Amino acid sequence: MKTKLILLGGVPGTGKTTIAYNLALKLKIDKVISVDLLKMFAKTYNSIFDKYILTTTHEAYKLENLSVIDGYLKHSLKMNEVVLNVLNNIKDNVVIIEGCTINKDFIEKIDKSKYDVVYFNLCLPTKDLIKRYEIKSKLRKSNWIENIENINKISEFLYKDNNNIINYDLEESVERIVYDVKEVLHI
Repeated sequence: MKTKLILLGGVPGTGKTTIAYNLALKLKIDKVISVDLLKMFAKTYNSIFDKYILTTTHEAYKLENLSVIDGYLKHSLKMNEVVLNVLNNIKDNVVIIEGCTINKDFIEKIDKSKYDVVYFNLCLPTKDLIKRYEIKSKLRKSNWIENIENINKISEFLYKDNNNIINYDLEESVERIVYDVKEVLHI
């Protein structure tokens, strides 16, 4: 039997983590993998991990003077290698994975003989992202507001030919995703 994967991507502040845990409760899924948590773990062992894993999606371009998108893709490639290694050791029937690096390239690397996949890109207009960043910056250190131009470039890149959810309302977004998950993965 194939493992069913629910993948949530999008730039910081679009609600990936909140939606992931709401979906887990609603669909009775007990395994949620956060790319951010994997990255924090990797940082504790920074001598063995690639420099792209240790940076952020919106600042990776600085490591080799790349375009913002090329830096994002290189960061995603390296981080998603870690995610795939973790995924290969999970035996659950259904898993939710959420993070900024979850994108079409990641989906192409998933072994479809072992996994059924549904992917959603969460997004918000810039003004709504900035409001969320202002709130989050009071809770934790981030440089999202200063990097909004780069984040917007990544958001525009991810928006192209994806299953986009504009996450204005948590309950609406969760219901839409639940409906699609049930249709595609038959959960």
